[in-house]
Amino acid sequence: MSWNQFEYSTNNGKPLTLYEFIRNEQKYYRYTNADRNIDFNGVTWISEAISNTGLSIGTGNSLEITLPSTSDVVRLFRGVPPTKPVVIKMYQLHENDNEFRVIWVGKIQEVKRESIEKAKLITASIASSFERSGLRLTYGRSCPYALYDHNCRIWQDNYKVANIEIIALDGANITVNLPNIASGYFSGGYMEFYIDGIKELRGLKAHVNNVIGILGGTQGLHKGMHINLYPGCDKTIKTCNEKFNNHLNYGGQPHIPGISPFTIVKLF
Repeated sequence: MSWNQFEYSTNNGKPLTLYEFIRNEQKYYRYTNADRNIDFNGVTWISEAISNTGLSIGTGNSLEITLPSTSDVVRLFRGVPPTKPVVIKMYQLHENDNEFRVIWVGKIQEVKRESIEKAKLITASIASSFERSGLRLTYGRSCPYALYDHNCRIWQDNYKVANIEIIALDGANITVNLPNIASGYFSGGYMEFYIDGIKELRGLKAHVNNVIGILGGTQGLHKGMHINLYPGCDKTIKTCNEKFNNHLNYGGQPHIPGISPFTIVKLF
């Protein structure tokens, strides 16, 4: 029988929902609401107490998924969330039928701990990103570009300080074994490290001597871990020129007059 025949059948339909969570396109977490594990598409989908709010016309671009708080997916969001959004794909099929339908593709936006046993994932569909207003470039003295992006044009690997060892941490800051680098060099930059083979990024706050503040705290880091550090930028033309020699790509207008031409100035 075809998928439609199962779906609209009075007695033969045995619908199953498969949930696939994808982290950084490297690690997959697969669950099903069936009463036992399901082998489908060459992989095993783990039976779990998982459910969703359902899809219907007028529900918009959001979907809520409830699952046990002990789930590996929920654990990802305890403390600092993953650097890249976790993608969710939902499939609908019927038992003993190889035909399936993709019914939802989205990203996890938030995780709420509803009780000790349950957590709720708040997801948004991929289509919702097409409805957002685009960002507009505005004029200002400071540079509006993100450091190392396609507008900035700085190649970050040229400034990477690699294989730096963490020698101490206190929850908010790390102490590292730095070479002879002046204080402030990494302020506003970011660090790169790996957890379970997956690359994670975390922003840096103030850098003083060999102590660096970490945005979001030091969860996931440990003494003896080796990390890569990238310097930051304060978005001024002076730093762009002296630190990165990149003033030709500077996105700000540092010579804007101090008085707006639209301001009424009374001369008499």
